[in-house]
Amino acid sequence: MVQHTWSMANDYKMLLRLFLDLCLIKKGPQDVPDNTMLMKIVFFTYFMSGTVLLSGNIPIIDAVIQALIDTVLIGLFMYVLVSFFSVPNRFNQSLIAIYGSGALITVFSTPFIFWVQTLSNNEQPTGAAGLVVFLIVCWSFVVMANIIRETIRKNLSTCLLLTFCYLYLSYQLINMLYPIETA
Repeated sequence: MVQHTWSMANDYKMLLRLFLDLCLIKKGPQDVPDNTMLMKIVFFTYFMSGTVLLSGNIPIIDAVIQALIDTVLIGLFMYVLVSFFSVPNRFNQSLIAIYGSGALITVFSTPFIFWVQTLSNNEQPTGAAGLVVFLIVCWSFVVMANIIRETIRKNLSTCLLLTFCYLYLSYQLINMLYPIETA
């Protein structure tokens, strides 16, 4: 029993290291195990991290629905990409890489985003906190583009464009379903 627990803890440390290496662009989706249980775990983790992040700004039920929409949309987007570029065998690994790295970046960014929200709500300048959030968003964008690049084997500029298109379209779809209220 003790050995089994240690082994699971060691596996989680290895996975955390793998997702960190994906975020640091040291590894790609080809380094991710193609495992159905891992897919379910990172799907749930990505969904939950998105829910927590969104719940700081909107009611929890809306946060759950928007996080679920985002989680499913990114899966659909990756499915379309691997189908279009005829690499369906890379779907699971690429999606695990996207969900795992995305969840890690979201967890890392959440305190900074809540800090910016608090400053904004108190009508204070966001300054350094805003800059940190902007840099994290840029970093997340590049990580996603790199995973797409490694998955479909196209140049980085094409993958940056595909990433931008995905983010823009998903933002528009979520905004269409949940319009931003202006004061």
